[in-house]
Amino acid sequence: MTTPSPLRSRRFLIFGLAFAALHISFMFAEPSLLGSGPEPPTDPRDVIVLNGAAGTLAPILLGLPLGVLVDRARRRRSVLMVMALLGTVAVASVTVAEGLGTPGGPHVTAVIMATTALATVASVGQDAYLPSVVGRERLVPANALLSVLPQLLLLPLVPALSLLDGDEFALLVVVSVTMAGAASLWRGVAAVEEPPPPRAGLWREMAEGIRFTVRQPVLRAITLYLVVSALSAELADEVTDEARSAATDAALSHMPWGEFIWWAVMLPLYSAPFLGALLAVLLHRRLGAFRLAWSAVLVSQPFMLLLALSGTGWGHLWHLIGRSVPLVGTIVVAIALLSHRQAIMPDRLLGRVGGLLLALTALADGLGTLLEAPAEWLAELGGPSPTPLTLLPGLVLATVAALAAAVPLLRVRRLTAVPVPETTAAG
Repeated sequence: MTTPSPLRSRRFLIFGLAFAALHISFMFAEPSLLGSGPEPPTDPRDVIVLNGAAGTLAPILLGLPLGVLVDRARRRRSVLMVMALLGTVAVASVTVAEGLGTPGGPHVTAVIMATTALATVASVGQDAYLPSVVGRERLVPANALLSVLPQLLLLPLVPALSLLDGDEFALLVVVSVTMAGAASLWRGVAAVEEPPPPRAGLWREMAEGIRFTVRQPVLRAITLYLVVSALSAELADEVTDEARSAATDAALSHMPWGEFIWWAVMLPLYSAPFLGALLAVLLHRRLGAFRLAWSAVLVSQPFMLLLALSGTGWGHLWHLIGRSVPLVGTIVVAIALLSHRQAIMPDRLLGRVGGLLLALTALADGLGTLLEAPAEWLAELGGPSPTPLTLLPGLVLATVAALAAAVPLLRVRRLTAVPVPETTAAG
């Protein structure tokens, strides 16, 4: 039986527009806030540090409590509306101060941190509400479309925003209005939801979400994959950067710098999300979401080893393949695992489990920065002119780490066809 497209659902279209509007607003909030006022609000390095701290600590501290609030809400769209309105008020406060000529550095910095925190935790409410909007049988195409919708809407918006000619005040107004528009759009997304569970206290409800995640084998495997992937991300970034340096040195003798940037950086960056979303939609019906996820890891991540050839002849092409294929695979995995998790979860726990996974991956990502020094040392073994032989050890280690993350998924692959038992769903 053919699954109907989510594009035919009016409420999903409104959901997608609200999702994209909020995503784009948060994207432009920081640069517009940094440029507000006659002088920079504070040392940009301090803002970067504080903003990074907010982006790391917000999901760790707020992810699970926010998940409880999402599960408690009679209508989850109300949580999304509140988050959009909070962002609107925060940015509008700087807009008003800018109009009066009195923006203060601490005020602007606090708003930047607040919008970063809101952008980080907004996914908890969105992911919990989506199954009610599109139904659990259409989650893969819905999540695939949502993953690229902001980029699609940015294509016509960027020329329009360029007309502002760097006017930070006008950009702040646009961001504020767009956030308010997202709140209004959320209000128009009416979906039938299960009634929220009885309240048992914040700590007990958070404990229930943790307990369910630990006891449900497939969900536990997804959690382990996300944590291991986040821990090893720093290593992959370092060896990829070193390979790009090797490709740069080899390519500059054959092509202009701008052409190399397009081939080696911009093409994977902009094409991978669309290709990954397309592959997820095309393959999930044949393989199933969970099988698609672990298959994508096993097929795509070994291509990272081709980055060892970045410093050779035609190194920019090897770099393009070695960078693009693992990136596309990672996007396919993200879409497939999110969709499978949403499909097997009882409605009343979607927020808590989503908040817990957000907190754990943020914590793992923060701990992964501890690997930065050894990762840099391993990536720089080749010195100023790395060769395939010196690049290979770091790439092998990064590939092994990526494949190791898929081991928990492989161990439960035979359980994914079994529905979640009602007794388990009830905790």
